[in-house]
Amino acid sequence: MSETVESQKRRTAFQGRSAGPGIAFGPVFFHLEGIADVEALPIPEADVPQELARLDSVARAARVSLVHQRDELSDHFTDEQKRIFDAHLRMLEDPVLEADVRGRISEQRMSLEGAVKDALGVYERLFAVVESNALRTKLGDLRDVALRILRHCNKARTPRSKEDRAGAILVVAELSVSDLTEALEQKVAAIVAEGGTLASHGAILTRAAGIPAVIGVGGIHDSLAPGDMVLVDGETGEVVLNPNAEEVGEAEGRKPDGVFEAMAPATLGDGSAFDLQAAVASPSEARRAASLGITRVGLYRTELPVLQRQGEPREEPLAVLYGQVVKAADQVAFRLPDLDASTNLHPVFPHAERNPALGLRGIRLLLSKPEMLETQIRAMLRACGDQPLSLVVPFVEDLEDLGKVREVIQAQREALRLEGEGCPAVRLGVSIETPAGALLAREILAEVDFALIGVDSLAMSLLTADRSSPYEAVRQRLASPHPVVLRAVRKLIQVADGLRTPLTVYGEAAVRMPILGLLVGAGIRALSVPPDRLREVHASLAGLDPEICQNAAEAACHSGNAKTLAAGLPSQWGKETAESESS
Repeated sequence: MSETVESQKRRTAFQGRSAGPGIAFGPVFFHLEGIADVEALPIPEADVPQELARLDSVARAARVSLVHQRDELSDHFTDEQKRIFDAHLRMLEDPVLEADVRGRISEQRMSLEGAVKDALGVYERLFAVVESNALRTKLGDLRDVALRILRHCNKARTPRSKEDRAGAILVVAELSVSDLTEALEQKVAAIVAEGGTLASHGAILTRAAGIPAVIGVGGIHDSLAPGDMVLVDGETGEVVLNPNAEEVGEAEGRKPDGVFEAMAPATLGDGSAFDLQAAVASPSEARRAASLGITRVGLYRTELPVLQRQGEPREEPLAVLYGQVVKAADQVAFRLPDLDASTNLHPVFPHAERNPALGLRGIRLLLSKPEMLETQIRAMLRACGDQPLSLVVPFVEDLEDLGKVREVIQAQREALRLEGEGCPAVRLGVSIETPAGALLAREILAEVDFALIGVDSLAMSLLTADRSSPYEAVRQRLASPHPVVLRAVRKLIQVADGLRTPLTVYGEAAVRMPILGLLVGAGIRALSVPPDRLREVHASLAGLDPEICQNAAEAACHSGNAKTLAAGLPSQWGKETAESESS
């Protein structure tokens, strides 16, 4: 690029979502070739044997490459995370998938590339009908494997340049495992993806590998050219084209793990204290929150190892994992796995459910699978050592659920004592997220040491609306605060205060205005927040006047519907909400 054109490019900032903390500054290069770019060209019948032989060769090369990368890069990942590579390898060796591609080549006269694209398209359409987080992850794995095959097709025809990429910024369409392994091999400094989700295996492994990464920066490649200098901020999710020297120096002058200086204790606008906690799902996220000054984990989500081990995590690795979390924070509340049939774990859920959110999930599932419950509790007890274990029971309906969990806890404590292991005291907590739990709050909260409100799940059940519904009219019911949900939360706060039971709120909706302001107004003084939202929520809390919040919450609780509630909110909150959504 000429100096004249380069000088015309001004500083431009793009906002995405953090997929891996850290700071990187360097030139960009692109790997944007994707499934959509493949041309499904027909082939002559005479070329079918050659194309089938090509499939064998490419599939073999893809398998060898994947095994090599898994072994060579094993130091970056835990045993659980390395099993993601094994899952991809099983897909590459799956005879059903192979037969699907072979049939398209031999019967429909498609090229190898076209057959792979067409077969994937069928799975995409099938998964769209029964969409769930687990299926999205599985589809992401299928896309990743398909992309790996297609790239090996291209390598066979046009080998990629061996140009040194160390210290550069990789820009991709989606954050795949293939992109990550290539980034690690080439010592790339950071990854920027136009699409992708934080739940994808590519994102999970990127965080584990410690590479700064930002996803969801749609269309960024249109504004960049190879060699452009870019600053990637994996803490804030910001990508800056042509940052000034001062900006780069300030970013690179942060702590080595790429985070900001620790925040002061959270307060509201009048200076009163607010208990800001972290909601995390890995030791690295707990450490990240601690580096921000948030050393209390109010919610540790334990589902990931269960998903990675197809419903059968082993006790020993779990105890090690949970022990790392205990070391990273001053206090941790471990929530037992909250899984439902949408996870597509066939060993756990052999039968599909029409409405998994109202089916076998949470404590219902764990009580029906006692070995799963016992493994989790033993691992948590062992991880805590001499420290008390704070354990959260999800999806509680009544006291019978709690009684059964107490029996398992007592039995496992005694078993560990007889085995010569430590048996720490247990603080038992509940997650209130069902109408039954809310209506029996007085009885339930009187029997526990602390409680959480899962505001997202509670809103779904109270409003009988599914946030994953394909219908906008249904999803929209959860997009704005509703007086029914706020009344329920306020009642729970009143009961908890009367019983002196500590109460914390968590959920995606809880960290956004105006719901955050209404929760403060209703009396909430403790909130568990994902690490990438902590700084934002910390700043929002500091700008909230408790008196204004209280008046707004009182008016909202007396509203007859969501529209009336919204009309009565403070005008400044509307501006803050718009700014939050635009960012």
